[in-house]
Amino acid sequence: MLWLWALPVLVLLLLNLQGYALIEGNMDASQRGRALILGLAGLFDLGAALTIYGLVKQRMRRASDDSGLAAARSAWWGVPAVLVHVAYLWLAMSWMENQLLPASVIAWIYPPERYLYNQFAFAMVPLFWGLMRIACARVPKSSGRAVGVSLTIAIGAPVLLYLIFQSLRLSDGLFAFGALVMATFMIGCGLAMFVGVIRALALGLRDIETWRPAFERVAILVFALAIPVGGLLLNREIPFPNDFQAWEVYMLTAVNAIVLLLASWQHARRPVFSFGLLCATLPFTLYFFVVFLPFLPLSVIGVVLMGAGFLVLAPTLLLILHLCLLNKARRGSRRRHFAAGAICFLLLPGFFTVRSLADKAALNAALDYVYAPAIKEGSIRYSSSLVNLRRALANHRSYKNGIYYPLLSDYYAWLVFDNLVLPDDKLGRLEKVFLGETRAAVSSDPTRRGSGIFGGSTNRQRNHMPRQSSPPRTVAEESLDLRLTLSEAGATLVTCSLTLKNNGETNAEYAHRLRLPAGIFVSGFRLYVDGKPVPGRITEKKTALWVYTMIRDSERRDPGLLFYITPDALELRVFPVVAGKPSVVEMDFLVPAGLDAASLAEHSNDPAAVLMRIGALLRPVRVSSERGSVIAGGFSANPPPPTQRAPYLHVIVDRSADNGFDGDLPVALAQLAARYPAARPPRVTLANYETVALPDAQAVTTASLAALPLRGGFAPDLALAQAIRRHREIELDGATGQTPPPRPVFVILSRKNPAQAPAPGVAEAWLDLLPALEVQGFDATGSFTTWPVSGDIDIPLLRLGKSIRPLVPGRMLRFKNAQADAPLEYWSPMAEKWKSVASVTLVDVTSPWAKAVALHLAQQDHDRTPGDAGIDLKTLVKESRDTGVMLPSTSYIVVENSAQSRMLDVSERQKLDQNAALSFKETPAPSWVWLLGGFFAWSGFRKWRRRGPG
Repeated sequence: MLWLWALPVLVLLLLNLQGYALIEGNMDASQRGRALILGLAGLFDLGAALTIYGLVKQRMRRASDDSGLAAARSAWWGVPAVLVHVAYLWLAMSWMENQLLPASVIAWIYPPERYLYNQFAFAMVPLFWGLMRIACARVPKSSGRAVGVSLTIAIGAPVLLYLIFQSLRLSDGLFAFGALVMATFMIGCGLAMFVGVIRALALGLRDIETWRPAFERVAILVFALAIPVGGLLLNREIPFPNDFQAWEVYMLTAVNAIVLLLASWQHARRPVFSFGLLCATLPFTLYFFVVFLPFLPLSVIGVVLMGAGFLVLAPTLLLILHLCLLNKARRGSRRRHFAAGAICFLLLPGFFTVRSLADKAALNAALDYVYAPAIKEGSIRYSSSLVNLRRALANHRSYKNGIYYPLLSDYYAWLVFDNLVLPDDKLGRLEKVFLGETRAAVSSDPTRRGSGIFGGSTNRQRNHMPRQSSPPRTVAEESLDLRLTLSEAGATLVTCSLTLKNNGETNAEYAHRLRLPAGIFVSGFRLYVDGKPVPGRITEKKTALWVYTMIRDSERRDPGLLFYITPDALELRVFPVVAGKPSVVEMDFLVPAGLDAASLAEHSNDPAAVLMRIGALLRPVRVSSERGSVIAGGFSANPPPPTQRAPYLHVIVDRSADNGFDGDLPVALAQLAARYPAARPPRVTLANYETVALPDAQAVTTASLAALPLRGGFAPDLALAQAIRRHREIELDGATGQTPPPRPVFVILSRKNPAQAPAPGVAEAWLDLLPALEVQGFDATGSFTTWPVSGDIDIPLLRLGKSIRPLVPGRMLRFKNAQADAPLEYWSPMAEKWKSVASVTLVDVTSPWAKAVALHLAQQDHDRTPGDAGIDLKTLVKESRDTGVMLPSTSYIVVENSAQSRMLDVSERQKLDQNAALSFKETPAPSWVWLLGGFFAWSGFRKWRRRGPG
């Protein structure tokens, strides 16, 4: 009793308390009062469990004979459990129509189905225990009559309910009865049907030890095979409460029946073996019992409406049979036999858990390797097991393509990725990189059906929800006010107060991109809500984007968002901007120069234009840190002249299994040299999902290809990132001459040229060193492909000490640390020499602006080589929040209420504790559509009754 009543109620109390803490700030006084009553009802429930448990124990201690012991174990002790939990569930359901849950939280923060499932899942355990106590009451030895009465009750209860519904419908009196009367009919008939079915089965199985083996095996075939398979066949047409159409469900159902038959056959000769077999498949039986348990109250309605009630009861009948067989097998067993049984019981859940943890380790290792690599000299090798990864990718693909198993799929999602998801495109990229092919995103299971009448049934479909149509973009800038605050360190805090006006007729969203000049940082964000400024908070960017989208598409409330879309561009979003009601948003920008109001007296209402104007007013500033010397600003209005640089070749040899080059490498290199006669001997890198940099191109032979065998897929972005890093170390930071260094031209050498140029991928973070990425294709047939170049090849070059950098608009120049007196120079093509840049201002390293620079350099190191940058995402988010300086990995977000704020906290912790490549589910919680549908049907009945049938 203590475990089947008190423990579930205690867990339910804790879950309700957790939900209350999440949404309490959004509740009004009446909702808080109802939440208090529900909590007191839960405490009363727990007190009743402990009280009855104490009374039963007391009577058992005082029992002096068999009659006293029988009284202590009386079936009547189950009656309070039934009454208490029927009353509790009635109370919990009666407050679902926004009487308990605020409308602002039910869309995604705390959906009604989550609340409803918690109540039924845990309250049904002691309710079921009470019903079982009543159903298994003692009867005289001659039980034939009792079985007949039980079956009559089991059949008569739904028939009676059907007749009541029909008679009331035909007499137009269906809605003349009160809600309490109708609910009493349904609850009473449902309880009677359940007790009748269970009691008839229990009476039949009571004397199972006296049965002939043939009778026992017939019962197994009926209750373990025929009824479950019949339920699965019905499930093809009516996916209640979930779609279980998968080959493994049919297989495990058959295996479970075979195991029960084998245990029955071996019981007399090998009782321990029989006991172990029954324990091994008990988790399968328990799983379906637990899944269907919350839906038992709907069984009588299912019988009346569609005949599906027996499907709800089938797992219960199977569990009773399974437990009776176990009870028979355990008699005479010793303690070590129970230990062996416990081990057998843990085989299935243990295997599932161990396999899930192995998937987690393998998938996280692969995600780190592909999306957060350590870009280093020499070779980049995948150190984890490729065999384990292949199995994990197959398992995860099967999981995403497969059906959603209540509880099991949730357990897998929590155990592997803490309820985050691996998007299909990233799963496909892992398969492409390591296996050479992307597997199909559809199931080949012949037993599968299409989408059910209640929507998608796969894990992939359940992780997506229908999106609202994009809100209109009819918002314009009405006015822009600037406030300038000078700091002691010579910097200026520029506050842009932007007033937005909706020119449409419905709520609209403001979304605007702002180019950000080099050296200007975001240090504050505010949104005015009901005339009061609400300060934004810095949050991890993916979390902020997800929360903003959920609020915008689900609640249609007041979020504001500011984030980086590229290292030199921001995006500002505000929703909703109400028609006829201006919205005001403020942004603070930290500028590395003293500005005066007169220089910005005449300005546009567009904040992007104002930022460009500020960038044009800046002069070069320099600051040094442990991560390098930085030059920012001063070149947007008057940049140095562009410089032409001679090319050199860097050949990346594709060594993938499907398209890897396996020809004569020296001949191919000679053909490339003939195409570029002025280029020096090329650098050569072998690449599939790993990379090997060959040391000396002049010593390369065909045998050099053996350094990286043909296998897996092709990850050119790793090789490109490594090559650009090598270019920085040798040409840009190691230059010894007085002329501009050469630029790399990358050639992908493969069996056959691909149709498209490779995506930069992880090399994207290195492109400030090489803004024009030139990539060409050359294959074994001698065919040459030139892909379009993104960016200008000829751009200005600057030098600080012995370190050279290209001037990229909007990007700070980061040099290798130079001496304090080293001049900043630019290359003059006209004079063919380096010339000094005048008026470079040194900035104190202790100033707020210098600290913002250091933080952005740490972000850049993390982006370039996250595997060994020395700083992780969690640390970057913390330092960004502590300083108020927004980074490309963080965002400023404004939320309207405390529930949204708490959800933001929970989601950010969840995201930062997992792999950065993972994404949030679009559906925050499982939607138990049948329970919710049952509630809405009852809700509709009540509303219809209030309006009247006519």
